[in-house]
Amino acid sequence: MSVELIKRPVNVYQTIDELQKEELIETGIIVPDSKPDVMEVLVVDSNVNVKTREKTGKVMEVGGEINYQVIYRADNQNQDLETINVKAPWSVSCNYPAGEEDVYTLVRSSIEHTDVEIANGRKLSAKSVLKLNVKYLTEKAVEAGEMMSGDQVYQRSDTREISVLEGIGERIVNVSENVELPEGKPEIQEILYYHSNIKDLKVHENMNMECVLELDFLYRPNNNDKDIENVHMEFPVNKNLEIENFNYSEANVNACVKSVSIKPDEDIDGLLMRAKIDAEIGVEYILYSKENVHLVNDAYSTDFDFELEKKSVTVCVEERDNQDTLQVTGKIQLDCGDEPVEEIVYITVKPRLLSAEKEGSDIEVNGSLDICILYVCGTQNSIIRGSNQEIQFTHRIPLPECDCPYEHDVVLTADGYSYEIVSDDEVEIKAQVFVKAHISKKCRLEVVTEVKNIRPVEKKENPPLLVYYAQQGDNLWKIAKRYKVPVQKILDDNRMTEEREPEAGQKILFIG
Repeated sequence: MSVELIKRPVNVYQTIDELQKEELIETGIIVPDSKPDVMEVLVVDSNVNVKTREKTGKVMEVGGEINYQVIYRADNQNQDLETINVKAPWSVSCNYPAGEEDVYTLVRSSIEHTDVEIANGRKLSAKSVLKLNVKYLTEKAVEAGEMMSGDQVYQRSDTREISVLEGIGERIVNVSENVELPEGKPEIQEILYYHSNIKDLKVHENMNMECVLELDFLYRPNNNDKDIENVHMEFPVNKNLEIENFNYSEANVNACVKSVSIKPDEDIDGLLMRAKIDAEIGVEYILYSKENVHLVNDAYSTDFDFELEKKSVTVCVEERDNQDTLQVTGKIQLDCGDEPVEEIVYITVKPRLLSAEKEGSDIEVNGSLDICILYVCGTQNSIIRGSNQEIQFTHRIPLPECDCPYEHDVVLTADGYSYEIVSDDEVEIKAQVFVKAHISKKCRLEVVTEVKNIRPVEKKENPPLLVYYAQQGDNLWKIAKRYKVPVQKILDDNRMTEEREPEAGQKILFIG
C-alpha cells in the first residue's frame, strides 16, 4: 500500500485590503421659493449614507447622499427661524484589489467637517470633508490534509477551533409609525428639523432584530409663528432580518438610520396633533460558525520517501464583541455678546469615530461629539442663536492578549446625554457613548495540501547500535523523522517513560 493524503476543505476569510479616503464635496444649496432669504446660518447638521457600490474593471465607484439640514435666521422683519433640508449626491472612486472577483466590500462613511457660506440671500455654498473606510473581504476554500493513510505512516496534526464565515451582507428595515404628540403640545404647523438615532440593538438567534429608534424634532406650532417646540420620542423596532439557510453560532450586527421622513398628520378630530414617521434602518451583518478542524502539518513513513507540499493560511480562531459605555464630559463656549445664556432651545449630540488603532495591548479609540446647539441670550431679546461645536475624547479597549494579531471593527453610538448652563457663556455636556469593538483573533497555520514524488525507501541493514547526540533545536519528532523510526521506538530504546524533548548534547540510542 502506498501513501495517500485525505483532504478536506477549510473555508477561511480574510481582509485582503483596506483603504482610507477623504474627499472634499462641494454643494450649492438653493433656498426654496417658499422660504425667505438667509440672513445668518445658525447651525448645519450633515449626515452621510452609502447607497451604491459598483465595480468597473479595477475601480469601484462608491456613491451615496449627504443630507444637509441648515437652520438659519431669515432676512425679514421678525428674523424668523427657518430650515432647509437638501440631499446632495456624491461618488468616490476606489481602487479594487487586483485579481480578485468574489469580494465583499464593507464601507463606513462619516462627515469630518462641514462649512456653509452665504453666497447670497438665495444661495448657500456647502463644503464637506467626506471620509470613507473601505474594507475588502474574501472567502477562500483551501483543500488541506486531514489524515495520512498507508502502512507505517506517522503524522503530526493540529486540532484547532476556527471561526468560519457563513454569510455577510446588508438588509434594509423599513419602519412606519403614526405617533401622537406628547400631552400639552400645540398643533403642528411646520416641521423644521429632526435628529434620529438607533440604540439598544440586539439580534437573537433567529436573526430577529430589536432596537429603539430615538427621534428628536423641532416644529413651528400653528398658534404662534415665533414659538419653537421640540419633541423627543422613542419607539421599539422588532423586525426579522429574513436571513435564511445559514448555520451560524455568532453574529456581528450593526445598524444605522439611512433616512427619515417626518410629516404632520391629522388625528381623529382633523387636527395636526400627530407625526407620521417613515424610516429606513440599514443593517450590516457578518455571520460565523465554530468548527473543530484536524489538520496534518507534517508526516513521514518508514517504507516510503515523499515530499509534502505545504501552504500557509490565516484562520480566525476567535470572534468576540467588547462592549462598553463611557461618559464623555466637556464644556463648550458660546458667542453671547454682552448677555448671558438664558435658555437652551435645542441640542443634538452625535458621536463620531475619528480613529481606532492598536497601541500595545489596547485599541486606542479617538472620537468626537458633534454638537448642534440653539440658544437664547438675555431676557429682553428672544432672538435664537446657534453654534456647531465638538468635544473630542479618547477611550482604550483592552485586548485579550497583547502579542496576538487582531483585526478590529469599532462602532460608536449615542446612549443619552444631558447639559447644564455653568456660566454666562458656557454649557457643560455629559454624554453616554456606547462603544462596540468586534475583535477577530488571527492565527497563521502551515497545512499540508499535497503529497508528491512517492517512492519506496531503499532498505539498508542497520547497525546493532547507533548513537546520536541531540543538536540545538532537535525534538523527538525531528529525530524520529530523520532516522525513519517511530517516536515510540526512541522512547523504548532509551527507557524513556514519557515524551520529553531532549537537551542539546543528550545521547540518544537506536538499538537494532
